[in-house]
Amino acid sequence: HRLTEIVPQLGMVANTIFSACTGGRYYEVKNAGAALAKGDIVIFCDSDTVIEDGWLSALLKPLQDPKTIAVNGYTYLGCDDFASRTFALLWFFPLRDGDRRFASKRAMNANNCAFRRSWLAGHPFPASNGFKVSCTLLTSQLRASGHDFVRVDARASHYPPRGWRFFFWRALVTGRDADRKYVALASPSQAARVLKATRRWFSTSWKVGGRILTHATRLGMPAWQIPFALIVGLAFCALVFCAQAAMALGLVRDEVENVPLYVGHS
Repeated sequence: HRLTEIVPQLGMVANTIFSACTGGRYYEVKNAGAALAKGDIVIFCDSDTVIEDGWLSALLKPLQDPKTIAVNGYTYLGCDDFASRTFALLWFFPLRDGDRRFASKRAMNANNCAFRRSWLAGHPFPASNGFKVSCTLLTSQLRASGHDFVRVDARASHYPPRGWRFFFWRALVTGRDADRKYVALASPSQAARVLKATRRWFSTSWKVGGRILTHATRLGMPAWQIPFALIVGLAFCALVFCAQAAMALGLVRDEVENVPLYVGHS
């Protein structure tokens, strides 16, 4: 009832279904929703994102070409204080403005994308113990089938992460996920995995430091906060490395990742 009050015209153009996926993890919920879809195109949008004007038309336009299989929108982190601005600078989403180079190479946004249902039905998000691994595996399948995402300016802001407990947990799970991705797509060799973790530590530390120095002022961060943002960003990269290396060395078991209750809103 609340939905029809907010968008009274919705029932005239769409059938709305609410379906529970009890105990389902992030990608399991998406697969369950896609299985209920009846249209030619399946669009994914998360509840913690806020779409901007023109979002839907921008996401659908490339699909007018029958050769287009998948479209990737443009999700960015909202930010309004030191912590959220720092998160935005070290995150895997591009910034809303002035970040065209990074945006042109952005990975799949599972919270802002569209697929042809005919392809997605045969390629659901792959199962993984990881937190955010399945989207990378699906991207690999997409490219292996001779396709790739069309990246469009379909913008949506993502709720900014909150709290230092989230910071630590997200860094550690990012490291474990990085090792899972490397094993699945490159090599299960322990030596190669440790080397990958080390190289990734240096490369991401360099990139994060550069992004903070280049874009912090544009986000409204006072100059005196920038050194602290650098410390936080490099600490995040170090935690990612520790978790990735620990996974590669067998010090951490490959268990199912779930969001801990103490983390709060992610």
